[in-house]
Amino acid sequence: MFRYILRRIVLTVPTFVALMFITFVAIRLVPGDPVEVRVGEHGISPERLAMFRRQLGLDQPVWKQFLDYVWRLLHGDFGTSLSTSNPVLREFLTLFPATLELSFAAMLIAVIIGVPAGAIAAVKRGSAYDHILMAASVTGFSMPIFWWGLLLIMLFSERWGLTPVSGRIDLIKYYFEPVTGFMLIDAALSDQKGALLDALHHLALPAFVLGTLPLAVIARMTRSSMLEVLNEDYIRAARAKGLSPFRVVGLHALRNAMIPVVTVIGLSVGALLSGAVLTETIFSWPGVGKWLIESIFRRDYPALQGGVMLISSVVILVSLAVDILYSVINPRIRHAR
Repeated sequence: MFRYILRRIVLTVPTFVALMFITFVAIRLVPGDPVEVRVGEHGISPERLAMFRRQLGLDQPVWKQFLDYVWRLLHGDFGTSLSTSNPVLREFLTLFPATLELSFAAMLIAVIIGVPAGAIAAVKRGSAYDHILMAASVTGFSMPIFWWGLLLIMLFSERWGLTPVSGRIDLIKYYFEPVTGFMLIDAALSDQKGALLDALHHLALPAFVLGTLPLAVIARMTRSSMLEVLNEDYIRAARAKGLSPFRVVGLHALRNAMIPVVTVIGLSVGALLSGAVLTETIFSWPGVGKWLIESIFRRDYPALQGGVMLISSVVILVSLAVDILYSVINPRIRHAR
């Protein structure tokens, strides 16, 4: 088991190296000069522009900039934001709890709805429920998040007034110093009545929008996996023994069908974090996604590079954890590899 885990960890190293190179190059393909965006395009002499570029290291050859960037990363230095002059790592850690809270809520919604929906569709294969669920899954998988988010805002927030349009909590009614950065936990720890309910109220719609894509994937994967398991001999033997349908489906079939579903849930983390960029922008959610979008407009190279690397690191580590968990659930996987 230890050798398997070590091998999986070693295989992530080329991924990190490729990410560093792609991130560095892709950001510099974005049109615009970060120095001119920072100080203004007019009213500054060429000498002062050259001075700013020298201070930021942008006067060096690209290969030298890349080596300096890699050297700083190896020492845990993700740079300093050009816009705020704050360390990128500190800004990321300040904003990441908001993104993590949104992503966790979205995944929770996807799992709670998607797994039972897919299991029921497999049990009732060919029924109207099965066809409706599969059609809804395809629609949810194909729907652009920005369009879906704006549509739900117009419907639930503007027309019906059921949910807030933006933010994590009503700052006019409730204000308290953050303790953990997770609004639900901080609201529960505060002594302000109604703060937790208001935080849940703000979280519900963006979490549902972000969770639509993984919900569709989880529902389809659960259905597909359940259909395979329900045709196994041990399921027929369990039915022949007179076990109740609930025990056959819930205890025997669903438990074994969850192996590929767990993998899909883990791999959906990347889709959640990428989808969070659009969701946070639409709902003005103060998280990492919104911060990265703002950094693009400001041509903030260090913030973009550091933010993308940190998010990518989280995705890679979660994928690694899922891979290891998958081998624990099914020992044949690690022996086969």
